[in-house]
Amino acid sequence: MEESKQINQVIDVLMLAGTLLLESGSEIHRVEDTMIRIAHSQGIDDCNALAMPVAIFFSIENANITRMKRILRTNYNIEKVCDVNQISRQLVSGEMDLSQAYQALRELKNKRVPYTNLQLTIAATLSAPFFSIMFGGNVYDAIGAVIATVFAFSFSLVVEKYVRIPFATAFAAAFIFGFLAHIWAKYSGFPSNTDLIIAGCVMPFVPGIAMTNAVRDLMNNHLNSGMSKLFETLLITLALGAGTTVALVLMK
Repeated sequence: MEESKQINQVIDVLMLAGTLLLESGSEIHRVEDTMIRIAHSQGIDDCNALAMPVAIFFSIENANITRMKRILRTNYNIEKVCDVNQISRQLVSGEMDLSQAYQALRELKNKRVPYTNLQLTIAATLSAPFFSIMFGGNVYDAIGAVIATVFAFSFSLVVEKYVRIPFATAFAAAFIFGFLAHIWAKYSGFPSNTDLIIAGCVMPFVPGIAMTNAVRDLMNNHLNSGMSKLFETLLITLALGAGTTVALVLMK
């Protein structure tokens, strides 16, 4: 009975760690490796961990023990990934016991996101004009990118809150900044280029982390998760292009 309770406690810890990693946008290899390392550190050697973008599984061989956790939503948070890694390392090295690790993971799960929507909007708005200049734009293109991005990013957060479909969010944002970029270039009276304004506005919406994780999963032979993430990034990229195209076509 005591051994069964100990095993369940270990599984609780590693499943929570894997869940937090996957929900925070970690690559699949890191999720599975963390779960296996925690299990091995607690004397569970014959075990298997399987992670996918929508679920994680853990089982112990020669025992009727299997756990599954459904992942409903992913929100990229690299800080939380680093925190889970630190907790798992302390547990594996013996600096922390199971109870302390579980409590630390629970606190981490309930931890608020590090940035507010206002801070995210400000960051996106400040980065967009520099991308426009980097692609060859002038000061007026940068100003247009600032105006278009602040409205587009704010609107995308509203859409994400109620729709929760990444494709729809990206399409809505692209439509807004494409529309405003054309308005600025045509009616502001300044020598601006619509394409260069859009080039700056689109960069805060590019799914760079998802694309990087997809490539890393494919390189680690996690073909299912790698291809699904790659397809997700392609859909978001398509939505950005479609939203911009619709806006420009309507303005002609």
